[in-house]
Amino acid sequence: MYVLKPLVFALSLLVPAAVQAQAWATREACTVTSATIDPQVLPDALLASLRAEAVKMPNPNGRFWRIQSPEGAVSHLWGTMHSNDPLVLDLPLILQQRIAGARIVALEFDPVFASRQSVRDHQEKDLFRPNNSTYSFDNSGLDPLIIDWIRTRLDGLGWGREAADYLTLPVIVENLLSDPCDDFAAGVVPDQDSLIQTFGMIGGARILGLEPPNALTDFLTEPQNQDTTLSILAVYGAYLDPLTTAASRATSFALYLQGDLALERQWERSTLTRIYGEELADLHLQRADDYLLTQRNKTFLQTAQPVLQEGGVFMAIGSFHLPGEQGMIELLRQAGYTVTRIPLPGEVPDAPDEVKLE
Repeated sequence: MYVLKPLVFALSLLVPAAVQAQAWATREACTVTSATIDPQVLPDALLASLRAEAVKMPNPNGRFWRIQSPEGAVSHLWGTMHSNDPLVLDLPLILQQRIAGARIVALEFDPVFASRQSVRDHQEKDLFRPNNSTYSFDNSGLDPLIIDWIRTRLDGLGWGREAADYLTLPVIVENLLSDPCDDFAAGVVPDQDSLIQTFGMIGGARILGLEPPNALTDFLTEPQNQDTTLSILAVYGAYLDPLTTAASRATSFALYLQGDLALERQWERSTLTRIYGEELADLHLQRADDYLLTQRNKTFLQTAQPVLQEGGVFMAIGSFHLPGEQGMIELLRQAGYTVTRIPLPGEVPDAPDEVKLE
């Protein structure tokens, strides 16, 4: 499933020439037995600095929220992690109960085909540039190191390194939006979003896609949006740093399970700054976030509002969508909803004025 997501962030810029992107994503390196913050990945001083920035963001902590409409109808909001790791799939009991009792389960999009024709349309979608194309991905304007990492990622997926020259840029984006560690169980073990959808279907809930399945590629295909496409490639290409370790992955899981969502976003920013420098990192993040988070949040809310008025909705979207001035929590409040955090066991402590709800 696409959307900006908390993947694993590397700490070094100096990558040996012999090391290629994704070399770290072996079965062994992808196996995390305990979600803990590793001090070598996030030293205390860096962690404190990132946390100081994170608390400036509205609603920095918490994955689970109660939504109440002006008329009193109750729904719930959950920030997902797009991963099929067992540590992420072990949903809290209260979450499972709310999904089971939901009238509607709303997700970023519903990947289930609506008809036989939609199956055919999917198989016939344009993946490649025209046969007479002379395009080279090396001339995309991206950093040569990032270009190499993206080529290696496509090779690891079975496309081949040269596929970057033939696939359209939106299709390359789609291929980068999944965690490389998900490759091993893809199609067998669902990621967290798909698991929630499965639980909702078992419970008899109606599944609501908050945007069409092809919304991302449709937007990025428009020529006027190419700068956004390249910035998304720059951001997600940076996540392919081959020096990423299992300790980095465990740290990322720990922050998510603690509900440290704004802190994760600050970690992302600091990593991109090390790779690109502050000015270029800010540019790429701004462009990527403007579409992936801000614009899509507005679309999500517009789609969800009619059913939120009636209540009984379990809305699950990527956790990066929740905090911030343009985050879903703030947008819901601006639209007249009362949104209150439901702290979960193991999450960072509530602020003094927060009220526990179920």
